[in-house]
Amino acid sequence: MYVLVLSMGDPVSRTFLDLAGPMPLLKTVGNVEVRKYRDMPVVIHGGDSVEFGAEEVLASFGKWAIFISRHEMANPKPFLTVHTPGAWPDVSVSNPRLVSSLYRALCKVAEEPFDCAIEATHHPPNTSAVSATFLEVGSTEAEWNSRRAVGLLQAALEEAVEGGVEATPTMVIGDLHYTTVGDLVLKGEIDVGHIVPKYVEITLDVVRRAYEKHTVPIRRAILFRKNVKNPTRSEVVEFLKAKGVDVVLKG
Repeated sequence: MYVLVLSMGDPVSRTFLDLAGPMPLLKTVGNVEVRKYRDMPVVIHGGDSVEFGAEEVLASFGKWAIFISRHEMANPKPFLTVHTPGAWPDVSVSNPRLVSSLYRALCKVAEEPFDCAIEATHHPPNTSAVSATFLEVGSTEAEWNSRRAVGLLQAALEEAVEGGVEATPTMVIGDLHYTTVGDLVLKGEIDVGHIVPKYVEITLDVVRRAYEKHTVPIRRAILFRKNVKNPTRSEVVEFLKAKGVDVVLKG
């Protein structure tokens, strides 16, 4: 079910490849190699992680793609992050259970000075046939090239794919880039899929597209009322309630 994506244009992917050791070559498809890491197929391509476009290759090996990538931020600090990608207004298919399992595992393995976070949905690629989840190490070259740092990410990956807690599938609307509902994920109350950040133009169409692109039906939505103004807020709430979603208003 899982397929790992390594990008040779990404330093964290290269460090992961170095740390993982030999990976048997299964086949070459076009300009990508397919290898094997533990029990997971690994698709290796030459570009950057946000440039991957061979979704049909992923779909032939699994339903849930995990991209190993670097994380960047304006004020760099050691960080382990996870998120669903998507270049708004379109987005990738989100896997709330995987995103949340990876977050719980990242927070479990994180050592000083690393922190852990779930980020809002952002940047390409946009997928439709498989879910996409970015698992990242940040936020400078020192961490991207650190075997210790990438080893923490590797440990979290291996724990998360073993399974664990299954909580209420939830989307978040109008939150910050680094979600403020991470504590609910750690407590096992929710599994978070798409997070529509407050800085995008939030419309009913944007929310509808995000709602429709999850691996499991969304049962709860957390909406930050101050960041979603009427009449859009009323339209979004009406749409979600019509789908049987429990809407929780915050702020």
